[in-house]
Amino acid sequence: MASGYNNTLDTTELMTGKDGKLFVEVGGVNTFLAEINEFKVAMNANTAEYQGVGSILVGTVPTGVTFDLTYTEAVIRDDVIMAPLLNAIQNGYFPVFNFQGVNTKPDGSSEERITFNNAIPNGAFDLMNLTPGDVIKRANSFRLNSIPKMISEMAAKHLYN
Repeated sequence: MASGYNNTLDTTELMTGKDGKLFVEVGGVNTFLAEINEFKVAMNANTAEYQGVGSILVGTVPTGVTFDLTYTEAVIRDDVIMAPLLNAIQNGYFPVFNFQGVNTKPDGSSEERITFNNAIPNGAFDLMNLTPGDVIKRANSFRLNSIPKMISEMAAKHLYN
């Protein structure tokens, strides 16, 4: 084994949901969305099958990629996402949002920061979703019209092999 490598996972470097944050750009300033208790950004690779003449093998050809950002928020405010969304739709267009996702190591030693720009509403948006006795929440879904960009990369304190 090469010097400097560690065969044991340092669990102090593991992160949980409390170590992440989602921000949205409002008036050129990134605003922390503290009301969001869960969010997800997923990539979907689109492919087409191709089978050449005389070949038994059916291959896969990449044709494109899509990115979706979804989240669930506790309803605390409407001024950041919901009001601008409904106002824009009333005026005949969809607004575009820019998000940033951040994960920070518990000891603050490293951070991962990714931009999720040109996000447009896509799919179902909860306007009101009420259940007696529960915190009022709403789910939102966006499609990204640009490839996410990594601003800062997560680094490990130890080298693992």
